[in-house]
Amino acid sequence: MDIQARVPPALAALHNFILRHDSVEWEHILNVGLDDPTPGTRGEQADFGVLARGATTAQEKRRSELKRDQMAQAMWESYQQVLAERGENFAFE
Repeated sequence: MDIQARVPPALAALHNFILRHDSVEWEHILNVGLDDPTPGTRGEQADFGVLARGATTAQEKRRSELKRDQMAQAMWESYQQVLAERGENFAFE
């Protein structure tokens, strides 16, 4: 725990150091447009990177919850597999 407590401040210091001493790259990052990292996978969606203009719909909420639950289940199954490979017998279902 002693080392873990030092990680966030160290990362913040590193972040600040990079911002101060690598201004050329920082300026490049600020000037990069909203390029689609996976072109062609979203059809003709023109608002890539734009915030929503209203509240989420019930359908969108259900879709997001389903995706979240699928991701959590996949992570849980992966974790259980790691425990089984290690031979640890305190895996829960």
